[in-house]
Amino acid sequence: MNLYFISGLGADKRVFQKLILPEVFTIHYIEWLPTVKQETLASYSHKLSAQIDTTKPFTLVGLSFGGVIAVEMTKFLSPVQTVLISSFCFKKEVPWFYFFLSKTGIYKRVPIKIFLRPNHFVFRLFGAYNPRAKELFRQILEDTDPDFFHWALNQLFSWDNDWTPPNLLRIHGTADKVLPFKSNMDAIPVVGGEHLMVYSKWEEVSEILANKLLPA
Repeated sequence: MNLYFISGLGADKRVFQKLILPEVFTIHYIEWLPTVKQETLASYSHKLSAQIDTTKPFTLVGLSFGGVIAVEMTKFLSPVQTVLISSFCFKKEVPWFYFFLSKTGIYKRVPIKIFLRPNHFVFRLFGAYNPRAKELFRQILEDTDPDFFHWALNQLFSWDNDWTPPNLLRIHGTADKVLPFKSNMDAIPVVGGEHLMVYSKWEEVSEILANKLLPA
């Protein structure tokens, strides 16, 4: 069974490096592509989907912003399962302060490089505490394309989905500061898990995936 992992905003496949899954699953990583002017989230999702072999059964696994992409892909593809890790599916799950940033446009007046600058606040926000996690996150932020990051923020703040993908599996950390855990998410909770729990609590996440992923 093919699993297509989609990383989060300001992240890449390196955050998945610790996950261990049964050999029945073959892991593939969707690579971010450059965006073009006025590109929509829907059209970008179609563009990324060219990396998926749809002739064989597959499952989409989206982390954070990658979960938004996974939901959009599920609208026109037919995955066996759609998995969201540290992500959201509906507008009502978005914290109020993101709406504030969106409505006021404050984030547009702040240089994007500030968001991509590793510092103590960012490490704590995402849950990168030990030296290895900090170094990994630092490398990923430094490699992130500022133009793509700005485009993705615009798309994220304006996403208004109320559709539930079939065979949806959600995994969310109870200590997530970026997208706080809510009981109405209908997600499997990872106690103490933060936004980067796919790396920091890889054992728990791996076990949940191994037990909950559907076969082909």
